[in-house]
Amino acid sequence: MSEAASRSLRRSGEHRKARSRVIWSSAILVVLLLTAFGAKPLYHFLKAKRAAQFAAAGDTLVQAGKWNDAVKEYRAALQLDPLGYPGLAGAARLASRADRPEAIGLWEQVVKLPQCSVQDRQEYAILLIKSDRLGLAEKIIGRLLKTDPDTVTLKLASCYSRKLGDSAKALEFARLAVKRAPQNDAARFQLANLLAQSTDAGEQAEARKVLWELAGKEGAYKKPAIEALARAPQLSNEERERVLQTLEQLPSKDLTDDLLAADMRMETQPDDAARDYDETIDHWRNGTAEQLVELAHWLNGHQQAERVISLVPIERALQNNTLLLTRLDALAILQRWSEIEDTLTKPGVTLDPSVIESFRARSAQERGATLDAEVHWNHAVSLAGNDPFKLRFVANFAEQSDANAAALKAYGQLARFPEHAPIAYRGAERVSQKTGDAAVERAAAEKIAASAPEDPNAADQLAYLNLLLENDIDKNLATAKQLAEKYPSRLSYRVTAALGYLREHDPGSAQAQFKGPAPIDWKRTQPAWRAVYAATLMANERTDEAREIIMTIPVERLSAQERALIEGPPTTDH
Repeated sequence: MSEAASRSLRRSGEHRKARSRVIWSSAILVVLLLTAFGAKPLYHFLKAKRAAQFAAAGDTLVQAGKWNDAVKEYRAALQLDPLGYPGLAGAARLASRADRPEAIGLWEQVVKLPQCSVQDRQEYAILLIKSDRLGLAEKIIGRLLKTDPDTVTLKLASCYSRKLGDSAKALEFARLAVKRAPQNDAARFQLANLLAQSTDAGEQAEARKVLWELAGKEGAYKKPAIEALARAPQLSNEERERVLQTLEQLPSKDLTDDLLAADMRMETQPDDAARDYDETIDHWRNGTAEQLVELAHWLNGHQQAERVISLVPIERALQNNTLLLTRLDALAILQRWSEIEDTLTKPGVTLDPSVIESFRARSAQERGATLDAEVHWNHAVSLAGNDPFKLRFVANFAEQSDANAAALKAYGQLARFPEHAPIAYRGAERVSQKTGDAAVERAAAEKIAASAPEDPNAADQLAYLNLLLENDIDKNLATAKQLAEKYPSRLSYRVTAALGYLREHDPGSAQAQFKGPAPIDWKRTQPAWRAVYAATLMANERTDEAREIIMTIPVERLSAQERALIEGPPTTDH
């Protein structure tokens, strides 16, 4: 090879090496730039992808019924990506199904995300309605209604309106849901249930017609429709016989169906009630503990406590605390307080100490040992301590036992737990109403309104009690007027507005509140509402009509301030 050719080859090799160095340098520079500016997004992308994998695994476990394992997967997903849609949505759905208090907080995060779907908002609304968070539910449902609402949304709007007490709106939305999907059995069943609760005979007949149609076709609502017919009022003898025959021929008949059938037989043939009780007991005597509890509750409800004692002997009751409670309830119905005391001291009793003390308090109360009862109630509340579920039991038991002071104390303790506060305040409100002391009622209502500032029912109740006590009339009348205008079919709001106008000495405006969109069957309304209406009639010099309404009022169920409304101003002798 010549020297010139050799030099040419060397130059060519050097050029190739130079180009290679440039290429590698550029590649390294690109890598360095990606590392500097792209590492963080890439890292987050990988974390989000891994989190989504954990969430998907959780979804699969939920479908398999392995909820505890699913919780671990969702927790891992949220640890990697706290605001990731898959993990939040999956965890929210599971928490809702498990009735966990964390569910609302999780859904609050889900609805803030751009990936939030209509179904997500619907599931969130279902939870809010169930939890009595009606202010938040109104916002979610209102948004869903604005964009071509589907059948599920219309059903939710109906449920919300029913929970709010607006039966007219509930029925309106239920009809719209059926109109949108005429073959949707769930929507038709919901409509039938609402119609069945109406006082209008025509609507009740319409309800029965829909239920018979559902009962006559195979599907998920066949059995519920038959059961609803069994509970329906105003059945003709022919319909009753047909329902009874259908109930007894159900292929998947359960204890509930047997109890409904027994109720129907006893309604038409009361002389054979003893035979119905005994046959039902014999058929289910060897059922599961859950079935025995349901049967015992039914028997206790029919005042058949002796049969409960026989059905659930002490040996069997000691094997299951819920069964033991039904036996104790039966003994309480029979007022066998010494036997209750003996039962509670047996070595095999594993009831929680707060439950035992509650029964001892009730026993002492019924025996007239007031001081002993107070000691036991206080001890029961103390033993429930910081467990909200134990406090709920003590509060409910005290409320059912008419131990108002103990119930208020237990509900007060329960209110310290935010997720249980609405239940506590509602309970305190019920108990305070039983005391007949409007000031006590107002204190409970004020707490409810503070805990649920967007709940119109809470605002109305507080305004009503303030007006009853003549507190800040102008402000509370303004609240009542606003609610009555926004919810014109809600009679309770119009009653409050009427009371406000009476306090302002404006009887004409008060009377106008009762010219509502539908006639009012006053005999079916609360005594307090009738008192306000009667006072309005008297203020408008319609004395005879007022007297007719007053004759229907159980005066003992009114507070002192409500009684004063219909007693009129005191007269003085000159």
